[in-house]
Amino acid sequence: MSARALQDLVVLAHHGCGFVDVVANIAVLTDAERACFAAVDPRAFRGDAERQHRIVAAVIEELPVTCAVAGLDAVYALFHDVEGFGAVVLQRLSLVVRFAERLVPVVGDVARIEGGVARARRRRPQQHRGHCIVRAAGVEVVEVGEYALLYWQSEKASLGDDVVASIVAGRRLPRVDDDDCRAMILVEPANGSFAIAACSAPLAGLLQGLDRPIDDDDAIRLARTLGCDDDGEARVLLQDLQADGLLSRL
Repeated sequence: MSARALQDLVVLAHHGCGFVDVVANIAVLTDAERACFAAVDPRAFRGDAERQHRIVAAVIEELPVTCAVAGLDAVYALFHDVEGFGAVVLQRLSLVVRFAERLVPVVGDVARIEGGVARARRRRPQQHRGHCIVRAAGVEVVEVGEYALLYWQSEKASLGDDVVASIVAGRRLPRVDDDDCRAMILVEPANGSFAIAACSAPLAGLLQGLDRPIDDDDAIRLARTLGCDDDGEARVLLQDLQADGLLSRL
């Protein structure tokens, strides 16, 4: 058994996940290794009964409206979801971002908004050699329904200051159907937190296209395909976006 496979199994078992056998098969354990693991008294993995609850509290802090719409049962169910917590462990994914993604079918656009903020919070400066340009750390763009941002803002305010206590106490919010009319929103750092506002489709397309570093010529060509009339206008736009903190030069 590899050290990583053993670590994955132990982490899943400590978090009360119900698919250890699935992971064991993925990890290609021998029958002897699987039998050895299965022989461990399950109580050995229950020493910290609050483990899941602490993680859920952290998820609620970052995804308050998502969790209030989905309900606590749906959040806890993700610990028994191979593509939920299982993927977090096996693929080394961000737990909050992954939970937001898995709750999109249940919650809709508010999960996309809060998931976008979670991605922005975890987006780090790129490391790259050469003269390149890239979307700045902490900047994300998200496609949502036209009125989703307004709904999210009002419902988040309604949860009060202690969102964890409110949701644990049973507070639920109604799901509103996603609008057919779609819009882009921009998430960017602001005053130690994040500002969220409407974003034009061309700007969103440019920022999405600069998710990874590209050289100046490619960035200029991308800007021109999205509406700039010539290289000079594209170059000025890219410089302005750098000055605004939306792009970074490497």
